[in-house]
Amino acid sequence: MIKSFTFVRRRAGLSREDFFERWCAHTKAWDLRYHPDCTLNRLVLTSEEGGYDGLAEVHWPDEAALADAVAFYGTEAGKAHWADLQSFMDIDNSPTVSVVMEAEISIAGGIDVLVGGSGK
Repeated sequence: MIKSFTFVRRRAGLSREDFFERWCAHTKAWDLRYHPDCTLNRLVLTSEEGGYDGLAEVHWPDEAALADAVAFYGTEAGKAHWADLQSFMDIDNSPTVSVVMEAEISIAGGIDVLVGGSGK
């Protein structure tokens, strides 16, 4: 599985509530339709102190599914999707990162490496 996180900023002039509403509606209308391989699309409105307005967590079954999603943005539908994003999101200042290592750490379970590396 491939996990990505996007730290999002809203466009100037939108309230945080209006931004979140638009973001959720966009995700339902566009992402569910054009990214059917996506297994999770979690949107979070964050506190105002962090410099970003929200966080998107997206899960893909494999690198091929993620590559297909990236290639989609070169199509006419993909360009329309991108234009809709830009209508409410400061997409140029909303970086996306992919998870290369992940671990769950607890007293009971110790270190359980979920992605990359080896557990101890």
